[in-house]
Amino acid sequence: MEHAPPPRQAKRYFTIQEADRALVLVKRVVGDIVREYHALLDLQEAVDAAEAGHDFARADTARERLGQTAERLRVYLEELDDVGVSLRDWSVGIVDFPSIIDGKEVQLCWQAGEQKVSYWHEAHGTNRGRQPLSTLLV
Repeated sequence: MEHAPPPRQAKRYFTIQEADRALVLVKRVVGDIVREYHALLDLQEAVDAAEAGHDFARADTARERLGQTAERLRVYLEELDDVGVSLRDWSVGIVDFPSIIDGKEVQLCWQAGEQKVSYWHEAHGTNRGRQPLSTLLV
């Protein structure tokens, strides 16, 4: 029996106020992701060093922890996907919130450490082009 793929969740668009309200959850999840991502990098270095030193037992232990960390990251990314946002930078925690402002599709942009959503960039641009919301709302 053939199974149809699950229906895709419709793309969610956020107002600035909705994005700010979503930060209650997003901040926590992104904090977890940034922490786990850096742990993942450290664990990969531990695996590489153990293998280079032919300490295969230590490499196996680090590899197992690496797999557990990767699984936690997957769960956190699913949480962000459920909210309707996209993680754009794992290292510092940059998140995009799809939005339509004045009929134009844009990405509202937030970075870990910021108190609220204060930036935006073109819908198909990168976060390097982050601009203050004031430039969009003129």
